[in-house]
Amino acid sequence: MILHSIVSLSDIFCNTDSSPAPAQYRAVNGGIVELENGRVKRLISTDPAMYLDKRYMPYTEFTVKKNAHGPDGR
Repeated sequence: MILHSIVSLSDIFCNTDSSPAPAQYRAVNGGIVELENGRVKRLISTDPAMYLDKRYMPYTEFTVKKNAHGPDGR
């Protein structure tokens, strides 16, 4: 088989035995952020302004702010 590609062979014929870590999803105001290893993989939103927000740029570290109160506000 002859393969002509600009992509390196290691990327094409990568190890398929190891499965990737499952994606994590976090709800943010106006959308959903998909995370991979604590970094933003993609943003899912209908608000175009969210795509300009630097907090949701791909590969930026995403930190979840822990709330001192529980979900019911106590």
